[in-house]
Amino acid sequence: MSYDEMQQLFEQIGFKGFSMRPYDAKMENLLSTEPEDNAKAYAIDVVPGGLADGLNDGIALLEKHYYKKANMDKLYEKWLEIVLHFSCYYPLKSVFVTGLALPDDEEFMAKTPNEDGYYLEFPLESIDDLDMLSELVSHKTHGSLTFWFSSLDMVFHFWRSNVYIIVTLKKMTEENQAAIELLGKLVEAQGMFLV
Repeated sequence: MSYDEMQQLFEQIGFKGFSMRPYDAKMENLLSTEPEDNAKAYAIDVVPGGLADGLNDGIALLEKHYYKKANMDKLYEKWLEIVLHFSCYYPLKSVFVTGLALPDDEEFMAKTPNEDGYYLEFPLESIDDLDMLSELVSHKTHGSLTFWFSSLDMVFHFWRSNVYIIVTLKKMTEENQAAIELLGKLVEAQGMFLV
């Protein structure tokens, strides 16, 4: 399929106001959570950190608790609240929908141009309802949401399959340090931990 065909397909699914972009090296670097590509990474988690997987049965129990749909939905709502409050202080540039595939088409990624994939970019002004966008991503695709605060060079990575989200910085500045301190307060207000 061409990009035009893919754009039409996602418009038919219910997405609007987005631009379709190839998944190139620049975007891959921006979205990367690997240490060699990021100055610093934080997690917004339901536990305060320092817990090694498999060494505490309580971790497995906690994850089973949150992986229940109703609990996961509540957790996701808290994450969106954090982003909404954070965006009152720092401009949110765009929301990317990445890693997309259609549930009824297992070979969809192979049909993208050059098999390199793509992403949908939603400028802030095109988003009328963040909950609605999140629901579309969750129910119509296997994709994830990524929130880009360009002035901070900061990215929030949302994956529905995890009980935490990752926040990455490409560079450390005084403004970024102040933003992280604010983020910690917003996270704490939601009963979670920034680690």
